[in-house]
Amino acid sequence: MLEDLDSLMEQEGIDALIADGNAFEVPDIYWLTGFKSPDSVLFFKNKGEESIVATTYHTLDRLRKESFIKRTYDLTDRFNRMRNEGKRLTEHPDIYMKEISENLFTGNVLGVPNHFPAYLLVALQKLGIKIKVVPSLLNDARATKSPREIKMIKKAGIATIAAITKVVEMISNTEIGSNKTLIHNGTPLTVHDVKLAMEHFLLDQTAENAEDAIVAVGKKAFDWHYLGKPNDKLKANIPIIIDVFPRLKQERYVADVTRTVVRGTPSKRVRQMYDAVYDAKAVVVDQLTSGGLIDDANLACYKTLERHGFESSRLHPKATDGMTHGLGHGIGLAVHENPSLFDREAVFQTGHVVAIEPGVYLKAHGGVRYENDFVITKGKPKRLTLGLDEPLYL
Repeated sequence: MLEDLDSLMEQEGIDALIADGNAFEVPDIYWLTGFKSPDSVLFFKNKGEESIVATTYHTLDRLRKESFIKRTYDLTDRFNRMRNEGKRLTEHPDIYMKEISENLFTGNVLGVPNHFPAYLLVALQKLGIKIKVVPSLLNDARATKSPREIKMIKKAGIATIAAITKVVEMISNTEIGSNKTLIHNGTPLTVHDVKLAMEHFLLDQTAENAEDAIVAVGKKAFDWHYLGKPNDKLKANIPIIIDVFPRLKQERYVADVTRTVVRGTPSKRVRQMYDAVYDAKAVVVDQLTSGGLIDDANLACYKTLERHGFESSRLHPKATDGMTHGLGHGIGLAVHENPSLFDREAVFQTGHVVAIEPGVYLKAHGGVRYENDFVITKGKPKRLTLGLDEPLYL
């Protein structure tokens, strides 16, 4: 959380933190300032002091009204002087950074995140300022969510489940045509149709797909990040993975939910895949508790799948079938953020929000995946994405 910044800066050995960008391209900026704008701003914080945001013109006026940051620095005069001299910021970042460093920086070591623009970083270095790149500081700070953030992720989850429900209804109302193609309103149902329906519904919920969505039909879902081509036709009797990760348009938080649908009758092998995945997700939930070792949740999943006869790349590094991706990931302002479930030494902490997505993938059949979002507590985790719990055989 924001309250963790000073302690994390102390751990990293930096005296101040600087970040630059706009809320739509750099989620850290929105998290640090609460200011949603396409205009870039500069965030600056000396350890132990209030945060400062520097910007210009009307952006500064809006920021003072909309941001939770109370201290601001007006760069309007500096930018006017540069403009009158025919100078552009991108060509003279040293002027900009010199003003910031001389008027705001009170320490010796300045920390920058990975996304800090290279041209500004070089300008700071040329000014003789000691720089330390702190790639994980803001990721670690954002990993623990406030009650408000959890509420927003849950809101995104409600919209996500509702959108998938609409798609499930669409698939359920199809007829099975020639070559097992699903027919909706007289025409073959395609990935384009499904995604378009989801987009329209999400917009009605003031949300939008953060990075597209996955609609993977049959064997193509063996590649667990195959998005689906617009002209891919949905088919009967085979699994269809629907993975949706929308962002709230106003609040900017995301959810991540996956369901696997079969219209018609799944084969015995596909049913075995379902059984394994549903068993694994139930076992993993018992491991999601504050102070619990993250890797215990990983191993609980992979060992459960193994008992069902399916390999994993964790227990069988050369495996190509089975579960060949990680158990999940943190979510928040981004679809993938901390905590990392690949960190074998880390523990879950109260306020972590994670997407848990066990899956089984067989080259001859495709894939089955089931994903929900949970907030970690001192006891049982709180599930944020409710609904569509039974195997979806339609």
